[in-house]
Amino acid sequence: MQLQAAPDLVVAPYLIPFTREPSTMQIDPENSKVPDLYRLMIGMVVPRPIAWISSADADDRHNLAPFSFFNAFSVSPPILGVGIGARRGPDGTIIKKDTLNNIEARGEFVVNIVSLPLAEKMNHSAGEFAPETSEFEAAGLTAIAGTKVAVPRVEEAPVSMECVLHQIVPLGNSNLVLGKVVFMHIKDEILENGQIAIDKLKPVGRLSGNAYCKVEAGSIFELLRPEI
Repeated sequence: MQLQAAPDLVVAPYLIPFTREPSTMQIDPENSKVPDLYRLMIGMVVPRPIAWISSADADDRHNLAPFSFFNAFSVSPPILGVGIGARRGPDGTIIKKDTLNNIEARGEFVVNIVSLPLAEKMNHSAGEFAPETSEFEAAGLTAIAGTKVAVPRVEEAPVSMECVLHQIVPLGNSNLVLGKVVFMHIKDEILENGQIAIDKLKPVGRLSGNAYCKVEAGSIFELLRPEI
């Protein structure tokens, strides 16, 4: 089979380039603006699970915030990864988010899973609250003590995974936080024969803009692995 050569590409100093292939947008990230790349990436990499991270600062003030650059990367040991971006301060400077500051200071955090009934409260906790404000209280949630970590978890969450910091990988203005799961809390109501029933967990996924998605009956399908 003979591969076709890629079309000639002329990239403009803004996001949308000119190309000889009018039906396909072709983008060189090196010549694109960060906000434009962000909007495209969160529209392409979907749906994304949400890590609802609870943490605490050195003064034991509680924090709760959702992050959708999140997934599981290992089982032995159990490792979760969360991408935490920076934010702009009032003067336009790039500063770390409270969640990252807390994880660096305490070396531990909890990943709570967002179910459909908690979607509104999760969204409320995403506000830019001052460090002294507890998102637990602002969103009307219950902070319950962790078992192996000294930061709280969300009592209402169907699943909570207590983590200790494994590694922080700097990625420009963002950081990939890897946490080792040291304890899990799974509500009985979402279990069937020792397994998590997805239709009972009712997880919420992140899309782009203000959009989210839900997993419900009729939207799930199965594919058997091919026998080779």
